[in-house]
Amino acid sequence: MKLTPQDILSQKFSIRVKGFDKEEVNHFLIQIAEVLENEILEREKLKNELDKNKEKLLQLKKREDVLRDTLISAQKFSHEIKMNAERESELVIKEAEIKAEAIINNAINRQRELQEEIRNLKFRRVEIENDIVNMLNSLKELIESYRRDDEDFEKIEYMAK
Repeated sequence: MKLTPQDILSQKFSIRVKGFDKEEVNHFLIQIAEVLENEILEREKLKNELDKNKEKLLQLKKREDVLRDTLISAQKFSHEIKMNAERESELVIKEAEIKAEAIINNAINRQRELQEEIRNLKFRRVEIENDIVNMLNSLKELIESYRRDDEDFEKIEYMAK
């Protein structure tokens, strides 16, 4: 049975001979009613606080869930960024290796071309040197021929005198 302060105050007792002092009983009932009322108010206050705290707890749990989900999402996003960065760096490295290999191959081909060109130029120089030597020899022979002709002409002039 649930008692309220009003139930206690409105409670009537039958009177008997040699019973309790009516005033003391009423006074005591009033004290009990006040204590009970204070307890009920305190209980109601505590219940309200409990409800508020439950609501706060629920909100905090929701926040915690949101934060947990956000953290998980951030971790996934961070992992994806890291993986993408690794893939991109691997691609950049591969491209650099391919370009480096192409540059090296071009340099090797250019070196071969230059070596061939140097060989051709050396050969051409030897040809030119030989042509110059032949030309000089021809000029020398021509000069010697002119000198012989001059000597022969001087002999003829000397004899003609």
